[in-house]
Amino acid sequence: MLKESVKRGERYREIHPRRASASGTEWIVEALFRGTDGVRYAVLVCASDLTQRKTLSIDALSDGEGFERV
Repeated sequence: MLKESVKRGERYREIHPRRASASGTEWIVEALFRGTDGVRYAVLVCASDLTQRKTLSIDALSDGEGFERV
């Protein structure tokens, strides 16, 4: 599967959230960087609670299994 590029400001929705209460939570790509391990990462901020953040590899974000672009 050809992966689309991820850009700052894009929104993603969790497809299979870990908590039932977080169903469909939207996340905004806040920053992109390449780690010291050579992997590209995206820093996400929760659209409904800007104090919540997570960092995922670009591959994990764009593989279509856990998140979908909104």
